[in-house]
Amino acid sequence: LTVQIAGESLLNDGTAIVLYSICYEMLSGKVYDASELIIFLVRTVGGAIGVGWLLGWAFVLWIQSAANRFEHHSSTIQVALTICCAYTSFLLAEGVFHMSGVLATVAAGLVLADNMWPAVVERESMSHVWHMLEYLGNTIIFFLAGALTGRSMKFIPWADYLHLLVIYLVLMVSRGAIVFCSLPILRRLSAEGQDLTTADCCIITWGGLRGAVGLALAIQISVGRAGGAIAEQDAERVLFFTGGIAFCTLVINATTCPMLVKFLRLTQPDRIKQAMLLAMLKQLWARAFSEGHSEGSTLLMMDMLKDV
Repeated sequence: LTVQIAGESLLNDGTAIVLYSICYEMLSGKVYDASELIIFLVRTVGGAIGVGWLLGWAFVLWIQSAANRFEHHSSTIQVALTICCAYTSFLLAEGVFHMSGVLATVAAGLVLADNMWPAVVERESMSHVWHMLEYLGNTIIFFLAGALTGRSMKFIPWADYLHLLVIYLVLMVSRGAIVFCSLPILRRLSAEGQDLTTADCCIITWGGLRGAVGLALAIQISVGRAGGAIAEQDAERVLFFTGGIAFCTLVINATTCPMLVKFLRLTQPDRIKQAMLLAMLKQLWARAFSEGHSEGSTLLMMDMLKDV
């Protein structure tokens, strides 16, 4: 379920960035016919994925060459190489080939994640560094979005606050409709014995948080305004609605999702595991009585058995 939510979020972000790039350039004055639009999509998506794939494999080989576990600086070199891979793929695709830098970075990251781990000297260090970079990146984007949104809120009419709530409800309903209508397809594509349940769909629907990618695009609109093609008030409203939706999903969805998971009993072990655990505890209980264990340990086992 976690992989499905993360994959869906990744696909959504990539799609949003590509569509945003097209719309932003069209607002800036560029005109596309059908053939040019297809070429743009193929170059932006396919070309970016190809660049990221090639760079990802190049850095995998580089990381493998620095996999000497007897040298104290090998871990530092490998962490630095992963960071270089991220920035190189983005800058090369975005700045040199005018493709989607984000998609190139995603493709390179997928190649690294699938192939580099056997050669990584210190997995904990690699994970800790990237978790910290992720945290810092999200913090910077949310801070900038909050500062810009707070500055523009005094120009936002009160009716837009009601519009924000309506947009939030429409997003939740439309997301739920798409997920549940796709349930037969998702079940058909699921691995054997891991069918998607209705409870899983509820979590996928409710767990759709809006985060850094949408805010980053809204900040670009607020600052750049497509070369003046977007009115300042409209640009501020885009940032307000995007930041407001992110705020609502973080305050409402994120805080209540653990309760929903618990209510739907998604964290409980399956019946086979429960039966095995019950049989094991029964044997421990019988062993405790037969060997004359202390009353305290016997009561502890009884409590464990009762919880099962």
